[in-house]
Amino acid sequence: MTSIFRKGILVSLAATGLLAVASPAQAVLLPGSNVMSTVQYGDFAVYSLDLLEQCAGANDSRCKPSGPLPISSNGGFTKTQLTVFTGENGGPQSTNQPEPLPNGAPGDNAFASPSGQQSSTFLMGSAFSPEPSPSFAGDQAGKWDIKVSALRSYLGNNDLVFIFDNSQEGDAANQWLQIWGQARVLSADGTNLLGCFELNNTSAAGCTSTAPAQPNGPFDFSSPYVTVFTGYCVDKVSGIAYNLGTGTATTCANSNGYYVNGNIGSANADNAAYSKALNDFIFAPTTAADWVLSLDIRTANNNGSAETLWICSNCKVSTTTEVSEPASLALLGAALMGGAYVSRRRSRQA
Repeated sequence: MTSIFRKGILVSLAATGLLAVASPAQAVLLPGSNVMSTVQYGDFAVYSLDLLEQCAGANDSRCKPSGPLPISSNGGFTKTQLTVFTGENGGPQSTNQPEPLPNGAPGDNAFASPSGQQSSTFLMGSAFSPEPSPSFAGDQAGKWDIKVSALRSYLGNNDLVFIFDNSQEGDAANQWLQIWGQARVLSADGTNLLGCFELNNTSAAGCTSTAPAQPNGPFDFSSPYVTVFTGYCVDKVSGIAYNLGTGTATTCANSNGYYVNGNIGSANADNAAYSKALNDFIFAPTTAADWVLSLDIRTANNNGSAETLWICSNCKVSTTTEVSEPASLALLGAALMGGAYVSRRRSRQA
């Protein structure tokens, strides 16, 4: 599958059976990882929510369970979620209504995500750091941080799933967003690295020591940044993405494919990303409640409005899992993140 955060479809658990917009009160399910549902980028399996919706609607078991879809990403909804960065003026996490975190909980406020007209890049290390007041032990300057205790309380019995809304302005190759991310688990005082998990274009688990340099334009597929494609087809049998940036509903249908458009310009989320290794680490009995989850997220080639990333308050991933292919079948959510191209390039080199 081809997607920035691969393919991902959510199944509706509403008692009525009707497709509904996800809200904090509803349970959202993601299928286990397989060649149709996800693409693997380093430690993270990425889902395309648009693809999942179509695939599950066609009764493909590989995309079930999934829903409810679509997932809203407008300001009113994201203010109920633990937001990492957004273009909305959400304010501190602990003063939003309803509150993602109780007042005084040890978690950072959301970063302000710039629009493409303001900046073509978003670098947490150099962006304004939205530290809460008062701060908390282990909080890192220039990173989005939260104590494990606060994160566990927010998630309850749900899984740690990241939801992403891509807001690029078109399908052309020079309009593809690129993204890289690293999740580090630190000791209570923030000085010791205890675990590291990365979203990257190399399909290698684990982390590099430092954040990678910015890619050299949208065609730099050698960069650790994952490319987020929009407007492409996905083969209904193999799950491989094709016609990246040039697909249409007609061309995809004529070649037995799903058309994925990435919901550009809509107020719906495009992708979900999940790392079983990170999720298991956060909930492990040996992980102390006062440890810190520290996120470093970077994007390049922003050309539209501000992107949004949040932690889902009520998502679960199916335990039925078929190991997906590495980035060779990559399909990133609303926009695919470069996997299929990488796969073909490696095949030619072999």
